[in-house]
Amino acid sequence: MREFIKWQVVAGLPAGEKGLRAYLLDEEREFFTAASGGEKIPLYREREIDKALFLVSGSGLDDGDYLLPLAQFKRLNLWEAVKCAALEAFQQARTLKINRLYLVMDGAGARGLHKKALEGILLGAYTFDRFKSGDEKKRETFMPEVVVVAGDAGSAGLEAELARIETVCRAVNHVRDLVNQPAGELGPEEFVDEAVRTATECGLKVDLWDENRLRREGWNGLLAVGGGSSRPPRMVSLTYEPEGAAGEVDHVVLVGKGITFDSGGLSLKPGAAMMDMKSDMAGAAAVLGAMEIIGRLGARVRVTGILALAENMPSGTAQRPGDVIVMKNGKSIEVKNTDAEGRLVLADALQLGASLKPSLMVDAATLTGACRVALGIQLAAVLGRDRELVKKLVKAGEESGEILWELPFEEAYLEDMKSDFADLANIGSTPYGGTITAALFLGEFVPEEIPWAHLDIAGPAYPGKKWKYFAPGATGFGARIFAGLVKNLA
Repeated sequence: MREFIKWQVVAGLPAGEKGLRAYLLDEEREFFTAASGGEKIPLYREREIDKALFLVSGSGLDDGDYLLPLAQFKRLNLWEAVKCAALEAFQQARTLKINRLYLVMDGAGARGLHKKALEGILLGAYTFDRFKSGDEKKRETFMPEVVVVAGDAGSAGLEAELARIETVCRAVNHVRDLVNQPAGELGPEEFVDEAVRTATECGLKVDLWDENRLRREGWNGLLAVGGGSSRPPRMVSLTYEPEGAAGEVDHVVLVGKGITFDSGGLSLKPGAAMMDMKSDMAGAAAVLGAMEIIGRLGARVRVTGILALAENMPSGTAQRPGDVIVMKNGKSIEVKNTDAEGRLVLADALQLGASLKPSLMVDAATLTGACRVALGIQLAAVLGRDRELVKKLVKAGEESGEILWELPFEEAYLEDMKSDFADLANIGSTPYGGTITAALFLGEFVPEEIPWAHLDIAGPAYPGKKWKYFAPGATGFGARIFAGLVKNLA
């Protein structure tokens, strides 16, 4: 999101104002739009989507009218359809160089849709143009002002709600900036710098582990994975303390995988498979984004975010297939494939999180290609021992439009992770069920008394193409889920 995208709330549509007007109307109002030859086209409904977005040119503009029924987004739920339609309205105003877009949402029950419409615009207007030339960047700088017309919904309190949405969207777009950054620009140390800057701005406490402290304290998963790179591994924790909390409060721990580039190590990936591997730190970026939201908006619970950061590269100092790593908790891991590295750094971060004795713990990682095979690029997997926590995560995802699909945490599959030379292997003995076996591996480093769940966001974190209201590249998937989970806790 750009700093120069402006928005405001007004009670009613100003008379005589020029601008593109986007009306969100109930079908019962029998709104019609004029077509060529004076014919009238009525609003229609499809699959129970009973609202439509009409774009009507303002006074002083050409006489062309625009009809964008939400039914064209029929494979999305109403909230996501509103986001997409509002973005189309914004892009139309942008194309026509219209200074103001009026979102007129005065139908019954429209209040929640104001927030969704602005969210779609603020996330959809994002572009990552840091490396574009001046002329190319200049063509994309015009941004209309968004004017939200509250109507009967009333403007009291609405501006504060929309300001909250803006804060969330800014954090999500910050996540997208990090994930879209070339790996040559963003290694573990640079990620630490960004985390410290964010923590300073948001009032979070920070604790840092460099390679010396990692070695001294026995965080051997990170050291093994980062050993092949000239850029040493790092671990960061950021903690939010609720203001004015009396007595004991719940403590939520969020853990993110942050492989700033994944070559596969000595188990080298094919060239084409490396192209998007700058995005292998999307889990850690999502945790940082969630901590930014929580720090700025507040929460009723203590929250700690842990980022496990390393670069997985081949070299003479890299870990080798067949190596055995002894982890902090004493479990030994045979490395059968150096490209299954994310679970090794997460194991360290989860052990650190468990040492805080949290009320619940969740991790996010672009962990397995198997998850993309199973669920595609639009869904993330959720697995865990605690069904109530899984349900809370699914609910938070439904609220944000980030859909989670539960996969079975089938402990019988752990047999596939046995090693002849260590307690566990870092991959299964068969090519099947990779998302499940990866989650089971992580579960070996989380005490059973801690409610814990794992999100595999390998698909939607970086879909590789334009999707819904997201430009090609990173989506910031997971940050809103984590922030929503914390917000929903009593």
